[in-house]
Amino acid sequence: MLNAFVRGLLMSLLPLAGSVALLAGSPEEATSPTDSVWFRSVLAGVDLLTVAAPNTSARLPVIRRQPISQGAYAGDTVTLSVEAIPSALDGAAVLTYQWLAGTNLTPIVNGAYNSTNATLPQLVLTNVATGYSGPFRVAVSSGTNTVVSEPATLSVVLGVASRLRLGTVSVTTNAGPEARLQFSFPVVFSVFGSDRGVGVTWTYDPTVVRDLAFVTSTDAPTNTLVRTASAAGRFSFAYTLTNSSSVRFTTDQQIGRLVLTTSNDLDPAQALAAARLVPVQDDPSTNIARPFLPLPSGSDRVLGTNLADLVTFPLNILMTPQVIPGGPVTLNRQTGYFEQRAQVVNLRSESLADVLLIVTGLTNDTRGVLVSLASSLGPVGTPPNPSVFVGPMSAFAIRPITFEYYVSDGQAASIGTPGYVTEFALDSTIQTPVGRRSLVPVTYKPVLTGGVLLEFPTLTNFSYYIRYSDSLNDFSAQDNTNSVIRTARPAILGNGRKVQWLDNGLPRTESAPTNRFYRVLEFR
Repeated sequence: MLNAFVRGLLMSLLPLAGSVALLAGSPEEATSPTDSVWFRSVLAGVDLLTVAAPNTSARLPVIRRQPISQGAYAGDTVTLSVEAIPSALDGAAVLTYQWLAGTNLTPIVNGAYNSTNATLPQLVLTNVATGYSGPFRVAVSSGTNTVVSEPATLSVVLGVASRLRLGTVSVTTNAGPEARLQFSFPVVFSVFGSDRGVGVTWTYDPTVVRDLAFVTSTDAPTNTLVRTASAAGRFSFAYTLTNSSSVRFTTDQQIGRLVLTTSNDLDPAQALAAARLVPVQDDPSTNIARPFLPLPSGSDRVLGTNLADLVTFPLNILMTPQVIPGGPVTLNRQTGYFEQRAQVVNLRSESLADVLLIVTGLTNDTRGVLVSLASSLGPVGTPPNPSVFVGPMSAFAIRPITFEYYVSDGQAASIGTPGYVTEFALDSTIQTPVGRRSLVPVTYKPVLTGGVLLEFPTLTNFSYYIRYSDSLNDFSAQDNTNSVIRTARPAILGNGRKVQWLDNGLPRTESAPTNRFYRVLEFR
């Protein structure tokens, strides 16, 4: 009875089936399952109607490479891109693009999100803010056929970066038929987020550098993979952790040492500057210039899959200036300071407006008195260490500097072996502030080795600015802008005692004094 009823129902629905076929496309147009979509209506487990419609998906554009998720810092410029082609049935079609933002797929008009190219394969977002974080997609159209990409997640953060830093260099001379200088930099990685590896490419001058290598630390995390690649004037390494969730980078993890070898026909500072060691942020030849996750190899990637399973962040490579001591520690009997001459080398290919050098490792002498550094800015960091202002440095410049130590027991051995950490700023301007100030009585004394020694009293937590000029013209205490009058860098923070300040040229002032006038201003 049921089968008879169903057959009767089918016969009564045939007119309706014809109308559906007209709407969806007649069965004659469906030549094979590959270019048709089959529709089915089911009632109580019995097929009521089966018709075929043209397969519009066969005319959809094909996304060959999805937009890639990425991280950025507020203020960065971000580029999202897609690679697509027309379908085989629309080989000559012109593709159009519309980028979409958020989970609600809001079309981006040019200008929104500080964007350009919102209707092109590459979307450029400038000066990104944290509010830009979220998914971005792109709709790719060929006529009336449109396909939407997978989401690319943008994560924008404030002031936090995965950082790779070259630590304080050590210099040795290799004996042999051809003596060579060997520079060894600790490579320290500070990770942010979920990054599981780091890769960097350096360029260098092959006429100066004889060899460059990355040596893994013996106490580095286990289960790691290190790859290196080299060519004339180019060296790369990639350092990755395994997929084991129990292995993580620690804070300021030393992952190895970068070892650079040069000939011995230059002094160490000159050789290091001439090496022209420059990191390359984006190196398409190695694709390992940024932190990255252990993704599948290219041959294993499925066409159209997102290449970034998790967000990775840009890498901040700190090529800080390096300090190379030279010569023995000697006592300057006029000032009472032990002097250590050294050279500071700017490793960066750009000028530095300010360089601050922090001296670490000073201890108490045999009397229990802490060894102090003359003319320092004061303590910096934890534990507190004295710092010295080096001043501006041009690209690959070498700056001579003299460390002046006060040791109460009069023994050079009490100084020990200081360490040096440098910080720098790319842009800085110092000017004496406008406000309540007064002149400070100063005594002047020439130094036989060259320069002028100033001595003046200070009050605790008061700031002192040393103004100087090689001319008396307009040398006014109230003039803050006259280019003839300059301000020594840095300002000095008072400690309640007398302070000695030696002007023997760089880095305190532009040149050694010959006929110079000074004034010390105190600011409350």
